[in-house]
Amino acid sequence: MSYEDRFFAEMHPQVVEVLGLAVMQVLVEQREPSREALIEMIQVLWQEDDVDLAVELAIDVLSLPKE
Repeated sequence: MSYEDRFFAEMHPQVVEVLGLAVMQVLVEQREPSREALIEMIQVLWQEDDVDLAVELAIDVLSLPKE
């Protein structure tokens, strides 16, 4: 397993937690869980002082272009 693969395997649970919390909050607010809504919610839930690598990776994943 490459360094990159190990890195993402280790970060996966934290990224999933960030995404899961954002999805739950968007649904609680009865909003459509679109990529844009999730990115916005992540930015609201994790203000600049609280941003860590998992938050940045979650936003990056949501920002990837659709294939």
